[in-house]
Parts: sequence; C-alpha cells; structure tokens
Amino acid sequence: MLNRRIRARPFLAAGALFSLCLLSSCSLHPGPVTGPPAGTGAVMVRATFREIPLAGVRVEFRRSPLESAETPVAVGMTNGEGIASFGIPPGRYFLVARWTKDGDVSRPVAPGDRYAWFGGNPVYVDRGAQKEIFLGLEEFPEPPATVGEPAGGTGAAGRVLTGGAPVEGASVFAYVRTESAFRGLGFAASAPTGTDGSFVIDLPPGDYYLLARKRASGGIAGPMRKGDLFGYYPGNPVSVRPGGYRLLSIPATALKLRNIPSWSGQYKGAALLEGRIVGPDGKPRAGVYAALYHNPDLLNRPVFLSDVTGADGRFRLPVPVPGTYYLGARSGYGGAPGPGDLYGRFEGNAAHSVTFREGDHFTGIVITVNEVW
Repeated sequence: MLNRRIRARPFLAAGALFSLCLLSSCSLHPGPVTGPPAGTGAVMVRATFREIPLAGVRVEFRRSPLESAETPVAVGMTNGEGIASFGIPPGRYFLVARWTKDGDVSRPVAPGDRYAWFGGNPVYVDRGAQKEIFLGLEEFPEPPATVGEPAGGTGAAGRVLTGGAPVEGASVFAYVRTESAFRGLGFAASAPTGTDGSFVIDLPPGDYYLLARKRASGGIAGPMRKGDLFGYYPGNPVSVRPGGYRLLSIPATALKLRNIPSWSGQYKGAALLEGRIVGPDGKPRAGVYAALYHNPDLLNRPVFLSDVTGADGRFRLPVPVPGTYYLGARSGYGGAPGPGDLYGRFEGNAAHSVTFREGDHFTGIVITVNEVW
C-alpha cells in the first residue's frame, strides 16, 4: 500500500536550467564552497596524486558514463590546493578527471597522464545540498611487454598497479554495456591477480570496458568501502580482436570514503519513502534494509539504500532524484540472495515499482521478507 502525503512542483521545473549550466556556465572558479546558486547543489572536488593536492586537473560531471557521448554538464579546473567547486542542478552524474603532462586536455589520455573515474559513480546531487568528494588520480602506465598470456585465445592481459606498484588479489571485470554504470560482475571477471599484479581475462572479440577492484574484505561483490582499491582503465573501451590478447596496465587507487548509496538521517531528498519490513508472520524484522533499483530483477547494487532496520522494522529512504524505481528489501548486498539471507519485494503492483515525483512522501509501505533456502 502506498500513501502519498505530499505532492509538490515537478522535478526540475525548467529544462532550460540544464542548458544554462553547460560547460563553464555551471563551473565556478576553484575555491571553497560558500553556497550553491539557487536551484543547485554545491559540490567540492579535492583531487590528489599520491596523497598530494594536484593543480590543473580538468574535472567533469557527465550525464552518461561514456565520456565521448555528450558535452559535460559541468567542467572545472583544480586550483593550487587541488580544489574545484561547482554549483550543479539536481541529478545523477558521472565524475571523471584528468591531468595531462603537456597541459593539453583535448587529446586522448596517454601513458604518463593522470586520470580518475570516480569509484563512487554515479554521483547524486540534490537541490541545496553540499557534497565534498575526494578524488585520487593515478598515472596511466605503459602496457607491460609480456605477462605470460596463454596461446590460442583472445582477451586482455596485463597488470593492476597502484602508485606504480603491483596489486595482488585484485579482480578485473569486463563490461559490454554501460547502462548499469558498471555495477555487478559484468560480462566476465578474471581470477585474482598474482603477486606481480598480473591478470588474464578471456574474452571473445569485441569492445569492452575494463575495471579492477580489490575489496579489503576479500569478496568480489558488494559495496566498495573506504580503503578498497578501484581502477578504471583510462583507454576504455578496449577492442579485443582475433589473434591474441590486448596487453595493458590498469591503475587503481584507494577509495577515500565509504562508497555506498545510502541516504538517511537528516538528509532531505526530493522525495521520501517510509514503511516497515516484516516477516511472513507479520512481525518486524531487524537488520534489513529497503533498496531501490533501476533493474526489475532487484539484483546487484541498488541505486538508493536505507539504513538497516531496528527492532521495530521501520525504514526511512529519501530519494534524491525522482523517477521510477523497483523496490525490495534484503539483509545481504549485491548479486543473488544467498542461503540464510532475508529477501522480499514490494507487492503493491506486479512490477514491484514505485514512481516518485518531487515532493512525494509515501508512507504505510510494508515489505515482507522471507529467508532464502
């Protein structure tokens, strides 16, 4: 059951707001955030290279994970303290940054340049909010001369590096599509890298986006957290052709903040969802969270996530960006629920979906979870 208590004006009342904020008109001069322009959110990006603030970094906020697909919504350059500040309209964005050794940011990234594709992408910006993002750039290394790739196959092979040193225990993931923002396990995954950081991933001929991850927990699924390593190959997409393996090096950097799409506490989103999570006996369940997904199968990484429930089973889930999402609840995270997990879907309609408009406040929602066997 959905109880809509509040209906406000449509989200982004004027599409012209975005057209006015393209490129430099939405990029403020680098410096401390003193408050965003009306109707926007303030975002401060702190760029570093090996823990040292990096000036002259071109920072871009894009609507798509494909860098060449469109004009950025906002562009800025970091100052001497490694800071770039922005006032950005509410929405969902992908943050990328580059520093080139010759100062030419119009050319493709080349070995020796420094690059970052934010491990917390996508970034959600709410009207009037203030957000600070720490972005570690890594140097784009030369590909290795050889890594002992097997004969007779096709795919990609190389090394995962951080700070120029090999990373042991990282997995490399290949994605064919970008709609998921590179969530989940993708099309294929490599075995963990060896002590020399080497990996081999077998792939049929085609174009792929390669990412590397190493979780301190040792798992290959679930949320990335502070201190985990994340790497996005700066030369994506990688073209795999018949006759062998593409040799490449993937730079990875440690995440500064816990990367989890949780919006709780005093955060005020554009819309709000509240309710209870109960078991088949109707009694509240603790240690479970409500989650909104873009995909109807309600798997992999959610878009928005509540805090875990307490003894009363109640949850509160602000939604920064209106739209249609698929609602579920579970005690685990990422991939298919495993034995012993609690899992359930919103049964208010056959699609398990909820459509939010700005100012909506849904209450009285009850999600029933069952133990997975």
